[in-house]
Amino acid sequence: MKLGVHDLMLRENGKSNKEFFEDTKKIVLTLDEMGYDRYWFAEHHNYENLLAVAPEIISSYFLPITKNIHIGAGGCMIMHYSPLKVAELFKTMAELAPGRVDLGIGRAPGCGVSETRALNNKFDEKTPELYDEIETILDYLQDKKPKDPIYRFVKAVPTNNELLVNPWMLGSTGKSAPKAAEWGLPYSFAKFFLVETPAEVFKQYRSDFKPSIYADKPYISISYKILISDDKDELEYLGKSFEYFHIQQNNGEFNGVTDPEELKDYNFSLNEQAILKKGYDNNFLIKGSKQEVADILEKEIEEFYIDEILCFTPIFGVDNRINTYKSLKEIFD
Repeated sequence: MKLGVHDLMLRENGKSNKEFFEDTKKIVLTLDEMGYDRYWFAEHHNYENLLAVAPEIISSYFLPITKNIHIGAGGCMIMHYSPLKVAELFKTMAELAPGRVDLGIGRAPGCGVSETRALNNKFDEKTPELYDEIETILDYLQDKKPKDPIYRFVKAVPTNNELLVNPWMLGSTGKSAPKAAEWGLPYSFAKFFLVETPAEVFKQYRSDFKPSIYADKPYISISYKILISDDKDELEYLGKSFEYFHIQQNNGEFNGVTDPEELKDYNFSLNEQAILKKGYDNNFLIKGSKQEVADILEKEIEEFYIDEILCFTPIFGVDNRINTYKSLKEIFD
């Protein structure tokens, strides 16, 4: 089982920007040495505690200082940008680290309407599903002329990458899975976004998949919020902060990761308990010992035809996050 990280770059409360970026650097370099397969930065805007507003810049910093791990955007929210600009950014990155650059194509805005207008005041002119723009990006990545006359006579430079950028179709509802199959793209599903999606979506993706220059067979990754510890006291201590963030996310808030010390005496309301129960029942979030998490993931792998697991860890403390990544690796080694 391949393993990766889906990082929203969620800052701990009390950390400066500099401290948080140093923590991220420690994690990325550690996981590269540990043998993780992928590290993605997820683009969001206007949340002070979600710092991956420019995942392509963050990725271009980490690519030259890592050795083996794939790095990229998971995702790049393309409604904000020209397809030409997206292609040229990632084709340039591919020259820094041939074969290790991932472009997770996201159709959601990663922000609200005001932020979307501020990023691109002509976003209302975009096609609703953005599939025309995606097709243009895919053509550019392989140096093909796009069909759209706006882009047809312009090249995306640098051309002739030694190894192509690795594009992925991202999703959190399952709606983009058919297009991923049609275009021969790996499909990555963000389950931690709290949307219940039937297994049939993933089965259909596999059956309808058409091989392409980007992938010769169907490939599915799914992202989960995960906390692992074999120490029950530690699991309970870190778990309340982990669960408190889940409540925030459910309410559309991203106020950072709270120090567990601040939550020791906090009692979840009945409504919050119901939200957490739904989260655990649907495996939007997964918490437990290595064996308990292994048992849950084994069922998920079988039900959803998973090839790769991505881990999102809203856990307080950089070393605690690394310990969960290490435990997840040990489960599958």
